[in-house]
Amino acid sequence: MILQRDAAVPVWGWANPGEEVAIEFAGQKKTAKTERDGKWMAKLDPLPASAEPRDLKVGARVIRDVLVGDVWLCSGQSNMGFSVRDAVNGEREAAEAKFPNIRLFSVPGNPTLEPAAEVKAQWEACSPQTVAQFSGAAYFFGRELYRELNVPIGLLHSSVGGTPAEAWTRLEAVKTVPELAGRAQEEIAQIQSQVEDNKNFIPRRDAWEEKHGVKPTRLSEAVRGWAAPDLDASDWRTVTLPGRWAQFGAKSGGVFWLRKQVTLPESAAGKPFSLSLNWVSEQYDTAYFNGKEVGHASDQAPSFYNVQRSYKVPGDLVKAGRNVIAVRIASATQHAGMWQWGNSLGVPVAVRGSVDDQWQLQTESTFEPLSADALQSRPKVNNLPFRNVSAALYNGMIAPLIPFAIKGAIWYQGESNAPRHREYRELLSLMIRDWREQWGQGDFPFLLQQLVNNGAPVKEPNKTGAWPFLREAQMQVAQALPNSGIAIGIELGDPLTIHPANKQDVGKRLALVALEKVYAKPVESSGPRFEAMQIEGSTLRVKFTHARGLAAKSGPPKNFAIAGADKNFVWAEAKVEGETVVLSSPQVPQPAAVRYAWADNPDGCNLYNALGLPAAPFRTDEW
Repeated sequence: MILQRDAAVPVWGWANPGEEVAIEFAGQKKTAKTERDGKWMAKLDPLPASAEPRDLKVGARVIRDVLVGDVWLCSGQSNMGFSVRDAVNGEREAAEAKFPNIRLFSVPGNPTLEPAAEVKAQWEACSPQTVAQFSGAAYFFGRELYRELNVPIGLLHSSVGGTPAEAWTRLEAVKTVPELAGRAQEEIAQIQSQVEDNKNFIPRRDAWEEKHGVKPTRLSEAVRGWAAPDLDASDWRTVTLPGRWAQFGAKSGGVFWLRKQVTLPESAAGKPFSLSLNWVSEQYDTAYFNGKEVGHASDQAPSFYNVQRSYKVPGDLVKAGRNVIAVRIASATQHAGMWQWGNSLGVPVAVRGSVDDQWQLQTESTFEPLSADALQSRPKVNNLPFRNVSAALYNGMIAPLIPFAIKGAIWYQGESNAPRHREYRELLSLMIRDWREQWGQGDFPFLLQQLVNNGAPVKEPNKTGAWPFLREAQMQVAQALPNSGIAIGIELGDPLTIHPANKQDVGKRLALVALEKVYAKPVESSGPRFEAMQIEGSTLRVKFTHARGLAAKSGPPKNFAIAGADKNFVWAEAKVEGETVVLSSPQVPQPAAVRYAWADNPDGCNLYNALGLPAAPFRTDEW
């Protein structure tokens, strides 16, 4: 365990009402009297940092090897949870993680409808064994602080993948915003009825399928060989996924087959892997690899046939050279389809990112078209993930940590809120303010990791996606709330995955923000930030702060777009002049606005300051 230095340290627990509990640590002796509700609390006086292992005595219990240093809460969704082992050079990073004065605490995932009193976890000293599954972003952040500060560092990791910020926000706070309050009420009602809904779903769905003649048919002998690797599929149609059956010419639902060849290297032969079929929602699938079935849709609550598929391919089916994936899908309607990208299949190809999106398609049979009324009456799965319910993760994974004394918090989240980016600024501000209020430590430091680039590189500047607006909200929160900061990583992403492996730079940049803003170290933590725009005839001049040594790597600055009064953005010619960038385009004789890195993946961002920190995305318009 690590206790927070230079701060009053709450120590609390439970005993019989009226019972006195004695607490001893580092020469201090405190007593607490248990209240009627069975809870007691005492506070240790502020302590200086110390790497000396000492005992914390609480009644008859002794907690050994307690240090005093800085404790940071590390929270968010999957990119915060992404492990050290899976990071770049993860095995080596874990093997070298011999830092006994860094202590790790991982809160297990536990959504609840009521605030929990405790968590089932324990502190561990950082070692190759304990750090491998720990949060990479948190560990690399803590490691940088430890190296710079030379004081014990405690990392409280509490994150869950695929979760929105409202799940991490106290319900009473959520209810102060009418739109959020209404949604929270609906979510709670839905999760409370989920068990009963799941009991009734299968018979209701089966009855609907029977009534409308869309019950999946058994595999017939005539098509049993369609999964075989040596099948002559020259008459099958070539299609590009993702897509709906209607896009491929289907006028109704039916049973469809997809086949794909993949070439695997010698190194993959004989080794099992997981075949990922992303979204085949409200459909029945059976997957084959080299002619052998490797998995099929299950009917497990709460997702039933809406769950993401992941099928284990046995090693004896995997060979070097040509391999064939086949998937048989029964769909009640042509409006369904397969949401799958080649590079997300998980096949162990020699060159990462080399699997294309083309498949061969054949129709086994068709159903009668369904009327609008029939589609409207189709039973729906109540598969709301408990982890996404408003306040559920605050209740189970934040509330029981309060009021453990902390230095501050780092937060890597936002992907799940991108579709509703307009409300994120208010929501995140609400969450931060409420956490601070509940902790009772004042405005403790709260540092954000801005979303990194993600997805296919943008080619057209007017097709922005939702992520740049979410990043803008993150920046606005960091600038508006006291004692807050933000780390920029607009070039740290990976176009092939939403979970980039470079968590080292994420941790380093968050640590730089902490060192400058929290510890008042003489370091620069920010790359160039937009300050002002000046119109100079047919050109725009953009001025930056934090721009000493402003330069573009490998050619002129990329990902600047400008527009005139018509609001049509085009790529701009850009050149660096001192601490400014001058922009122009013959297509925009009277420029009025500029955007930089304004896309989900503005691939190739190359504008940095002298310290190698990237320029932050921005826009000057509010269109």
